[in-house]
Amino acid sequence: MSALMSPTNALPLESIHLSILPKTAHNITWSPNNELAIGCDDCILIYVPDFSLSPSSSSSAAPVSAPVNGYDGPRQYGEAALRFPVAPLKSPELNRHLFDAVGQDFAGYSFFTGAGHGILTGHGSTLNHTVALQWSPGGLGRMGRSVLAVLTAAGIITMYGQGAPEVVASGARNEGSMRPWIPAWHVGAGLLVPAAEGHGAPDKKECITAFAWAADTCGKGAVLAYLNDDREVVLLVVHATHDAKATPGHPGKWTVLEVARFVVDGPHPILTDPTDPDYAYTSSSFALSWSPWLRRGSSLTSILSYVSHNYIGFRQITIDEPGDGPDLPSVHVGRADASGVCLHLSTDAFVVWEDKIWSMPGSSVCRGVIASPTKVQAFELPFDHISPVTKHTTDECGTTYPPQEDMIHMENPITGLIIHPPPSQTTSAPSYTLVRLSATHDNPAWHQTNLILPPNPEDAMHGNNNSSGSLRWATEISQIIEHQLPRALAHRQGNAAAKGRGEAADFDSDDEEDELDSDMDSDDDFDDEENDDAMKANFFGIRGVDTEDQVHLHRVRIWGLTASPAGGTSAVFISQHSNLEIERDTFAGLKCRVLFGAHPCTGEIEHQIEKEKTLSTEAKAWEWMYGGGPAVPGFSFPARAPRDDHAALRDQFGIIARRQLCVFCERPLLPRGTSRTATTDTSLNCANTGVPVVAPNVSRTCGVCGMKCLKSEELLRIAPQLKDIVEEDISAVFCGGATNGELLRISAPTVIPSLCELLPPPPSGPYFRSESQLMSVFGDCDSMQDVVASASADDASIGQGFIQDSEN
Repeated sequence: MSALMSPTNALPLESIHLSILPKTAHNITWSPNNELAIGCDDCILIYVPDFSLSPSSSSSAAPVSAPVNGYDGPRQYGEAALRFPVAPLKSPELNRHLFDAVGQDFAGYSFFTGAGHGILTGHGSTLNHTVALQWSPGGLGRMGRSVLAVLTAAGIITMYGQGAPEVVASGARNEGSMRPWIPAWHVGAGLLVPAAEGHGAPDKKECITAFAWAADTCGKGAVLAYLNDDREVVLLVVHATHDAKATPGHPGKWTVLEVARFVVDGPHPILTDPTDPDYAYTSSSFALSWSPWLRRGSSLTSILSYVSHNYIGFRQITIDEPGDGPDLPSVHVGRADASGVCLHLSTDAFVVWEDKIWSMPGSSVCRGVIASPTKVQAFELPFDHISPVTKHTTDECGTTYPPQEDMIHMENPITGLIIHPPPSQTTSAPSYTLVRLSATHDNPAWHQTNLILPPNPEDAMHGNNNSSGSLRWATEISQIIEHQLPRALAHRQGNAAAKGRGEAADFDSDDEEDELDSDMDSDDDFDDEENDDAMKANFFGIRGVDTEDQVHLHRVRIWGLTASPAGGTSAVFISQHSNLEIERDTFAGLKCRVLFGAHPCTGEIEHQIEKEKTLSTEAKAWEWMYGGGPAVPGFSFPARAPRDDHAALRDQFGIIARRQLCVFCERPLLPRGTSRTATTDTSLNCANTGVPVVAPNVSRTCGVCGMKCLKSEELLRIAPQLKDIVEEDISAVFCGGATNGELLRISAPTVIPSLCELLPPPPSGPYFRSESQLMSVFGDCDSMQDVVASASADDASIGQGFIQDSEN
């Protein structure tokens, strides 16, 4: 079909080179809309995806190597990233609006003096570096996006998101997404939040050690759980709304309530005396994790896992939907653990859940993987069966010491684990991929997976001819750690590394090898006859070394692994280190990279992703571009407006469009693909309504398909009689994607777009942008009505229907 675009038209997904200082594992994560967040020592980096599609003619051009970036030209996740600090402490006044929203008196401490019982945190002596970060479910941020929760070493969780935009015109797709992010509220270390009615929250300076967002409830509000150093789990219900007319930088209207608090100390006695021979530090910054929600009538049930001393506990959490009223959902917590697993655990153990609930005879079952983190253990847990674990010692269950077979990986913990989308038929264990902290040439266990990969997993997405069955990022890491030189030449590599320390230099050593070759081939310092012997001695002094005595030059630390929302692609965050000399961590940063790879889906998994998993339009577009996912209507190909019973609504907007006047010559605008006057003045049309965009700062640009749409307040200004059908914010325009600002939502499920978006794309881009391009296809038509008739007569030239994906 000529109207289809190919994933090869997408921007290339190349590695990202950084000079930063990572201080914690699990420090890379993807949002539901494919924003990529990376945690550094004192700041956060956010990369916003670019869904621009290039013409087919340019997609086959071979990339040109560059000395730093490895790719010369437009690319996904360009070098410009949003960067904001997280180390500075925020004012307690930041939470005042939370108490005002629920009509409670503001509570909190006026200054920070530390939190919890730790030696450093209890006295406020921490540097407050980044400990953990996680995206919220969609719907809490502006335009229905996610907010980023960041836990710092002071024991504080802070929510970051986009503030209200400035009053300026937005023309670029990602212009609004690159606005500075601001803190909306925080909790921990004496920064209190309101408590729900009937729940008395203690007034104390608790130090938060771990947190986790529950999965998307697809309803009103989200649930956040955090763990403090008193072994208490606290549940918060969070809801946010955003006003299109808010003052610039406004964080939105937030409702945050503490609804539950319970102790999770586990069945094992916790040793507190460091002089005890059996004492072991088993705290984890990733101790909490949520299973998917199971719907039971009007309620939802999830299982919250937590990490205790050599024990993984599972507690059921149930929320009741509030209906159409303003109330948030009520939360109910099980009185005891539904089940538990006794297992020897080390520092930073964690649990990852499979994103599916299996229907078994008589029960619903969810599965997951425990990372100890020296080894993995799969488990499955029924929702309808309770088997609590009684109090006992670790000697009774044999978890005081690790098994002998686990000792080999004690010094190389798992720093990232993803579970792949499940197939339609149940398997013995979830399919997963994991990485460990240290990758060296003599450590083959740094990357493990039980996923059966096709012979060429990257061919469909990147067009290479590599016959290896490994992921692209795994292949790149292997090339780094396997690179070696003769021992007599290794000092040259060490000197080159010393000169380039602190710079985002390329990981490839081809330039260094070329430099060696050029040194050996150069004869500028030698005369033809006099220095011939010296040149030969120098040449053979290098070439004649023992080539069997090889030295591996580099090792790699892998700090985190994350998967895209649909699981089709993955990313790892690594840093490269020299094996030849001692290195120092400085504020100049390390040579770091973010590497990408694809996990091609089978037909069964593709069908399940499309039918069962709720994805945003951005996530669907990403999977189509890089993960082998299905085409996205309105993005991969244009969509046709259905002939439904909402013609009267579209006619009303059509009447308004024909009444608009040009702001330059005050002549009527002719209702064409791009509205124009009888002379030469032209203006773009709103993709949803066809109303001309005749002034700046009255429209927004879709971040996916690039189409413009009038703001809701502008439509109300020009058509106040349609107030009942024009609602506030946030929906997609042409393809269902979010935009750089506030958009309109129309109560009718679909509205007709401008004609340019109904027809197949021209060779120069994904959509027709002008009447001249239309006439190049339908040149024998005298009017736009004739164009419509011609297009309707040729179904092969039109897309598959305009789809207004208002929920995503």
